[in-house]
Amino acid sequence: MLRVGDHEELQAAVLAMKAADRDLKRRINQATREKMNPVWQDLVKANLFGDSVMAGRILNTGVRIAAGNPPQAKAAQSSKRIGAKNGSRGLVPREDYAGWEFGGNRMAYSRYERKNPFRPVHGGRKRRGNPAGTHTVERRTMLHMPRREPSGRVVYPAFAELGPRMVSLWVQIIVKSYHDAAEGR
Repeated sequence: MLRVGDHEELQAAVLAMKAADRDLKRRINQATREKMNPVWQDLVKANLFGDSVMAGRILNTGVRIAAGNPPQAKAAQSSKRIGAKNGSRGLVPREDYAGWEFGGNRMAYSRYERKNPFRPVHGGRKRRGNPAGTHTVERRTMLHMPRREPSGRVVYPAFAELGPRMVSLWVQIIVKSYHDAAEGR
């Protein structure tokens, strides 16, 4: 999301959007989406080049510009599970994007309790394992994640490139729409 802050030009654009009538706001929002969606999608795809397939499936879902006052660039917005097979939970891009965007501690251990196996030994007379017992399992469950990158790997660098262009275009669209409305177009 763009932050207006102390920029007088951006504050003027926000006030102009607030003062616009419904039809003018609709035209401004439509023009913003038409012009900026392809640019945003191309930038995210370009930053994904050479990355893992799973990072692409997570970060490249729901890449769009949400028009508003001010507009928002969104990525990883899907709530549909990816990779849920054989009883696994799968990943939800909206919830699990951070590990793919910022990486993870690949050498960290995950510890959890697991039930001991309880199965009959041949013939079914004797049983192996304690049915009520558990044991601790240690695994490195983040080895598949990319290395830690605090400033982001895909979406954040793409938005750093898009942000100034998006602000400039948004202000231009507002000014042009007001000009066209004043001339009756």
